[in-house]
Amino acid sequence: MAYASTAAASPGIRIPHVVMPTFRWPRLSPRTRALLMMGIMSSPCFLADTIGYCVQRLFYTADQIAERDAPDTMLSQIHKFDVACPATDAPPAEQENWAGYAARQGWPMYPRAGVRCFNPDRNLRGVVGLKVFSVACPTVVLSALDQRRWVAYAADHDWAPYPQAGAGCVDP
Repeated sequence: MAYASTAAASPGIRIPHVVMPTFRWPRLSPRTRALLMMGIMSSPCFLADTIGYCVQRLFYTADQIAERDAPDTMLSQIHKFDVACPATDAPPAEQENWAGYAARQGWPMYPRAGVRCFNPDRNLRGVVGLKVFSVACPTVVLSALDQRRWVAYAADHDWAPYPQAGAGCVDP
């Protein structure tokens, strides 16, 4: 018995040469092709994340699921706001200019952080001549248990205490 790989083909058998058809791809712009490729390449990632989360959730205990679904009540008792202060090395005229600008905008002054510091209603980070930082303070007087939870919460997030702003305030 001879195998096909060892059998010699007879010269009388001729296989006609068939030209393979050429398929024309639709003409797409480079931007469309790039978006198409990004969609094709990223869709498995989204599916894998969703499937992985479903599998992971199968192994959660009831307490873990309840903990994930429970709202964070600590942040509901906290007021977080920005404070802006003119740079200390700025000339007094510029510091007065910032204080006047804050008054014209209706922003309340925040003397606890510094003499000319104010509480803007929008983010001023990156403005030259201003030092902007955030402060988080309890909105109400916390009970002893809530105070301990707040201190632990701030420590877990590596927030430094900021006693100038008030009791229990931190610099997140």
